[in-house]
Amino acid sequence: RGMRVLLVEDNEINREIAMSLLAESGFSTESAEDGLVAIELCQSRGADYYDLVLMDIHMPRMNGYDAARVLKEELRLACPILAVTATSETTDILESNKDVIAGYILKPYDPAVFKSLFRAAAR
Repeated sequence: RGMRVLLVEDNEINREIAMSLLAESGFSTESAEDGLVAIELCQSRGADYYDLVLMDIHMPRMNGYDAARVLKEELRLACPILAVTATSETTDILESNKDVIAGYILKPYDPAVFKSLFRAAAR
């Protein structure tokens, strides 16, 4: 409870669903519609503000991997970043980004799995 989550998602419906599920699990959530907006938010909030970032991978303007790299390497974001994707990523892509991505969540969200994952994180 009380954890701050930044949700980075370009699809408005997916953003609303995820924010609702996070709110039901007791998280304080802010959202960004793409990687560039996420970077701006993290610059203004500071490297220690968020407890978790959920980062969509396939977005216009800046993809999730590039945004995660800026957040971790340039802004020194302290919290874990979980990639959110609807596609199966190849092992090579996952391996090449493990330094900035702590794990993955698949879309579409299964509400029961999503809630249980974040309830466990809140403990």
